[in-house]
Amino acid sequence: MPVEPSVAEPDTRRPSSRSGVGLLAGVLPLAVFVGWWVYSLQFHWRDQEEYRFGYLVVVLLGFLVWDRWDGRPRDDAPDPTWRSWTWLALGFPLVLLGELYRHALARTPASATALSLGTLCFLRSVIVQQWGPRTWRHFRFPILFAMIAVPIPGIVWNPVVLGLKGLVTFVNVEVLSLVGIPAQQQGSVIQLPNCRVGVDEACSGIRSLQSSLMMAILLGDQVLRRPVLRAMLVAVAVGWAVVGNIGRSFYLSLTAHRHGTDALERVHDTAGWSVLVVTLVGLAGMAWVLSRWESALARLRARRTSEANAPRSPA
Repeated sequence: MPVEPSVAEPDTRRPSSRSGVGLLAGVLPLAVFVGWWVYSLQFHWRDQEEYRFGYLVVVLLGFLVWDRWDGRPRDDAPDPTWRSWTWLALGFPLVLLGELYRHALARTPASATALSLGTLCFLRSVIVQQWGPRTWRHFRFPILFAMIAVPIPGIVWNPVVLGLKGLVTFVNVEVLSLVGIPAQQQGSVIQLPNCRVGVDEACSGIRSLQSSLMMAILLGDQVLRRPVLRAMLVAVAVGWAVVGNIGRSFYLSLTAHRHGTDALERVHDTAGWSVLVVTLVGLAGMAWVLSRWESALARLRARRTSEANAPRSPA
């Protein structure tokens, strides 16, 4: 009895890969959302020196998307279900709240955060509806990476800055006392025998911390694969930024003690840039060391696996 060949059932899912007009129709809403988001945030980047690196984040966002573009899942399927519409519904009140607050009062970090979170929900909804959930997961890191350029609300920013200022001041007073220079802590001011050195917001190390975190997150994505090693690199970035700024503050206090406060104006910016460069270079070196360690562990695991699966000769 002849057997009829089986016929595969056709795939009813609409493929996510598209070209020409279809690709433009899918990318255009994303470009509008991202352009509007960047336009709104650039006022904060321009007016607040702590967030000038936001322009660099936009460039890095473009690089990360381009780096992932060829590897995107071409067999993904759109998911225009209630799940994707839920994210749109979540994002709308956040965007509305941010825009109303901005027009009624002023541009604040809190309104920028609300606007950014709403835009993030919009982007997820559009990507899932146009391409699919796998495409969203593929491009999720670049989109979340851009959130590092969003101004932090004061409810989070102020305690972090105050904590860093207090830590830098306390450690410097202790170190100065150890090297024989009488020093006292008065809030965020270091009282020396002949002058006073204030640890302001810029000297707290918040800028170095932001730059180090951005560098660590980017390097972790590019050169490391294990999440634990990426987390380790971020932890190292935080530690180096704090230690580096403590060293900078100690150098400035030592300069003020020996040459007076007028000498601080000549070395203040140079010391800050030097610490930032040393921190970033050291962070890049640490990322290289972790990547070599990860490669060595992968080779060792592959060798052990091959030895375990190798046929054994009879005794």
